[in-house]
Amino acid sequence: MANVRLGAKAVGSIVKIKVNGASKDFIVVQQGNPNTSTYDSSCAGTWLLMKDIYTTSTFGNNNSYKDSSIHTYLNGTFYNLIDSDIRAAIKQVKIPYLNGTGGGDGSLATGANGLSTKVFLLSGYEVGLTTSDDRNFPKDGIRLAYFGSGSGGNSKRVAYNGSSTAVWWLRSPHTDNQGSVWAVNTEGYYDAGRWNYHSCGVRPALILPSTLLVSDDGTVSTNTAPSTPWNISVPSSIMGGTSISISWEKSYDAESNLAGYKVERSTDGGWSWSRIYQGTATSTTDSIAFGTTSVMYRVKAYDTEGLESGWRTSSRVTVVNNNAPSAPPSIAVPKDVKGGSTLVISWTAASDSDGNLSGYILERSTDGGSAYTQVYKGNALTYTDTITNGWSTVMYRVKAYDTEGLESGYTTSAIRTVRYNVAPAINASSTSLGEKNAPFSFAYTVTDADGDTLTVAEKLDGKTTATRTGLASGTALTFEQASTADGFLRILNGSHTIKITANDGKESTSLNATFTKSVTSASVTLTTPLAVDGDITVAILQVSGSIPNDAAFKAEATNNALDDSPVWQDVTAEVRKGMNVVFENQTASAGAAFNFRISVERGASGEGGYIDSVSGAFQ
Repeated sequence: MANVRLGAKAVGSIVKIKVNGASKDFIVVQQGNPNTSTYDSSCAGTWLLMKDIYTTSTFGNNNSYKDSSIHTYLNGTFYNLIDSDIRAAIKQVKIPYLNGTGGGDGSLATGANGLSTKVFLLSGYEVGLTTSDDRNFPKDGIRLAYFGSGSGGNSKRVAYNGSSTAVWWLRSPHTDNQGSVWAVNTEGYYDAGRWNYHSCGVRPALILPSTLLVSDDGTVSTNTAPSTPWNISVPSSIMGGTSISISWEKSYDAESNLAGYKVERSTDGGWSWSRIYQGTATSTTDSIAFGTTSVMYRVKAYDTEGLESGWRTSSRVTVVNNNAPSAPPSIAVPKDVKGGSTLVISWTAASDSDGNLSGYILERSTDGGSAYTQVYKGNALTYTDTITNGWSTVMYRVKAYDTEGLESGYTTSAIRTVRYNVAPAINASSTSLGEKNAPFSFAYTVTDADGDTLTVAEKLDGKTTATRTGLASGTALTFEQASTADGFLRILNGSHTIKITANDGKESTSLNATFTKSVTSASVTLTTPLAVDGDITVAILQVSGSIPNDAAFKAEATNNALDDSPVWQDVTAEVRKGMNVVFENQTASAGAAFNFRISVERGASGEGGYIDSVSGAFQ
């Protein structure tokens, strides 16, 4: 429903006001003050006259309108029947009137001296009625626009009481007949024969502010201010040098003529305010200058008639004036990047003038694309990333951020090409080989999915024992040192670790196996005795190595080793002392032949040892 101002309604228009709950038609008879020299300034507004007679009444108390019962009725009983909103808007005005009763003894009061009233009767002059000599009509007003010359004459003054025309009162007394009051007769002409005790129709008149509204159906309504916006939202954290959004709830307006909102900002705790927005939206943005210490905002609504709501004020928010950290000076990404493996990216520390550096955000781009994915956020200076198979290239960028959420620019790495190579594999049936007291075979196979030529290194307890090159994928091998008697002999008792490393020229793979050597006794003899011509009568024998003192050591020698039953002579004492051995045996049926046999067994201490060599001579 559209609304227009009451002041915009044409003279003669019909508007509606509720009286005693029923809508009554009123005629717009004047817009504005009829005459500023005759009427008080309070009379400026829209003059309304009830179209039909509302009730009938005597005038009362001679013909003095000021003292009349009808004046009392209009500003008491009738006034209180008017709809409360309109009643509150009716202007208190001062109208011209004759002070006193007939007989010419009264005085005319106009302007500021007029009669103070809210609801009143029109005068003869106001409805355009005078006698031929004007002597009997007091000049208590000016002809109103509706009753102007050429505007319809008597017909505009005709009023109905129900379905019939009726006589209705004016407020003007007959100046020549005490107790007589002017009225308008049924033909719209004056009637001077009405005495104050006669009963005539009452057509109330009143003046309303021209700013009131009139709806399409003519109903007059007072314009109320819109409601104060329910709330106003301001960010709880504000950074100097940034823009923020302020929003508020929509206001309600009973007349549906809400026009917009006014938003103001204060930077001194509410002592002074400045306008930052006026319009119909329910949000706006504001730029917060760096260095601002605090801000608060307030908003109010206004309507098309200029009425405004109260202010809705936000809390005061402290502004954080914070500088962003610098970008990290550098970022390092290894040149060799392998698909399916991990990669360590590192960067140098950023600086922050405010001392509130919080951490870093690392992002990755693959395959030369412009899109980045965040892979890390934290305060470390390194990150280990997993390179997914299938990527062709990879690059990284890093930025710093502080505790207030401000971020530096990016520092971007060089682009790296991802290479793809499958490391060699080493397969063995077991890597826990257990306890060994004799040479053994540790078998393993080396393979390479890419078919590369392999190099294999064997180590025992960290020392390289063999290196094999030019091996094809699928080659089966045996750990060399432990597989031979001589090699096994050189391994001390105790726990040992075998390490096999296979390299394809790009990457290496290692496999560890463990075993424990546990040998508590040993014996040494010549596989083939030393035969000579003649007799063997004397010999000397030396045993080198590490033999604990509590070990059970025995040395024997023979000079007829080729016989079916050689004679073995205990020479332990001679060997310990380094003395010559004198053979007691004098026979050698198969010919003279020399041999020895050495045996040793671990003693109670459990200390291990070894025989490094056996040397000597005989004759």
